[in-house]
Parts: sequence; C-alpha cells; structure tokens
Amino acid sequence: MFHKTGPGRVDVDLDFSGVGVLHARLWNFDFDDFAGYQFRGLKKEHSEFLKSKVVPLLEDDAGQIWMTGSASRIGAADWNMTTSANRVITVARSLSEMGIHPEQMQTHAIGNTQTANHRLDEDSDRSVVLWVLPKVYFEPIIKPDLPRPVPPKPKVSRNFKIAMLLEVDGSISFAARAAIKRIVKGRAGAGIAFASALFSIWDTENNLKCTYVYAAVGLGFGLSLPKTGGRSGTLHGPWNSFTTEKPISCSQFGKSMRFTTIGIGGVSKNWILLETPKGVKDVYLSISTGTTIGGGASTYPAHLSAFVPLERPKPFGGP
Repeated sequence: MFHKTGPGRVDVDLDFSGVGVLHARLWNFDFDDFAGYQFRGLKKEHSEFLKSKVVPLLEDDAGQIWMTGSASRIGAADWNMTTSANRVITVARSLSEMGIHPEQMQTHAIGNTQTANHRLDEDSDRSVVLWVLPKVYFEPIIKPDLPRPVPPKPKVSRNFKIAMLLEVDGSISFAARAAIKRIVKGRAGAGIAFASALFSIWDTENNLKCTYVYAAVGLGFGLSLPKTGGRSGTLHGPWNSFTTEKPISCSQFGKSMRFTTIGIGGVSKNWILLETPKGVKDVYLSISTGTTIGGGASTYPAHLSAFVPLERPKPFGGP
C-alpha cells in the first residue's frame, strides 16, 4: 500500500564523479509508489538534483546517462520489478521534459534482485542509480539492445599534446564537409574559405590518444590543404604541449574550435582555441603545424566549425 516516506535523498560517489562524469543514487522513493498503476512523479529533491547536476552534463548532446531502478525486498518479486521499472521511467521522463533526448538514455530495472541480505524495506533500496559519462564517438543508445553495459570511467589528465594531421583522404574530406554543412545551415555564402583537417590529442599521463576531425568555414583568404597528386596521405606536424585547468579525458574537447593562421612565404603562425567541458576554462595556444598552410591569412570562428572525435581514446606509446 502506498505511503509517503519523506524527502528524497541523493548520494554522490565522489571517487567516480568528475568533469562531465557523475555517479549518484536517488533514493527514499515513496513506498509502493506505483500502487494502483498511478504515476506520481518525482520528489522535489530528486527533480532539483537532476536539473542542477545532471542536465548540465547532458544538454547540447554532450553526455549519455545509464539509469537502474530498484525496489526493496518486501513484497512480490514481479511487483517489485514493475515498481523499479516505473521509478527509472519516471526519472527518464523528467529528464526528457528538461530537454534530454531519449537516444542519450539507457534505462534498466532490477527489482529486488540485489537485496538478499538487506532488511525487508531499506530506504536506499527504493532508488534509481545513475551514471553520466561524456558522449564519445557520438553513438546513440540503440534500443532494444538492453541492457547496455555502463562504460568504465574515462581516464583523465591535465597534461596533453596536440598535433595537426593535414589529411587529404577522400572519406575524411567528405566527413568534414558533411559536418560543416550541418553547422553552416545557409549562413555562409560562396567565396569563403573552407578547411578540413585531422588533429591528434595525446594524454601524456595515461598514454592515450584521441583523433579529431576539424571542419570549418571562415573569413580571409589563402588557406589550402597540401596537394598530393590525387593520392591520399597525411602530413604529421610536431607535438605542441598544453595543460587544462582541471583533469579531463582526451575525448572531451570540442565540439568546436577557433583556428587562425597567417602564412608568409615558407612561414606560418597558427593559433587555436579549444573548447572544453563546462566548468573548465577553454584552452588557447599557439601551435606549430610543421607545414606552411599557405599565403595570406584566415580565421575560422568557433560558431562555424566542428571539432569532434573520430574514435574512443586508445593506447598510444608516444610519437
């Protein structure tokens, strides 16, 4: 029988949580809160936590969330499974009303299957556990592939190196142009500069590397990619060291980047502004690309650019 149990409670796993990453438990849901198959909504404390701590990590399609509902041991197993499913669906529904897309959510229910040694009714068993992780490689959570395992916590660092890969492979060029078409959306006319390239970001503490595709339209003149006589290939520039304000994963940069270049004869100077997750200052640095980008000067503003990872971080032994 339904009865209220007081304010909603929240525990945060501080060892797991970090920039763009969160592990928490929403607990003390009301007892038998799906009695009569009646939808009762979230407690104020749970809703406020979602709005202030979870949504900022998920908005703008920046993250993905895994949620598991559970129930206490008292009552029939089948009903407890239904009740736990209702709890996690209630949380997902609230996130959806706050603007989070269903493709970002993985929901799962376990009933009372993990309460064998617990009291009949423990407040912490009436709960929804959630994990939020940065969205890497932009893979939607495809259903009905349930349950999709929660990925491990990403390794983080403050020490990185970045190198430019001037890529002329046809498939990469196509991917870059497709990305920029989604960004421009008719805001740019003919005659503007267009750039597409690859960048590698190396986490030197964990020896992990993530490759990004960069695409942009910009203002100015003279920027062009190297010519290879129709053959695909890559010119690898030197590594440029930089640090971030807080530890993050090498896959958490982007989704945009400002790039400015000035080329005179055989010399070029280049500056980039790397977007970082919320709560971390963006990175601005001068970089060497190891090649002349061309004569003249061009700037590619962040709002007309794409800077997205092509892969998950992978082991990297160094240059």
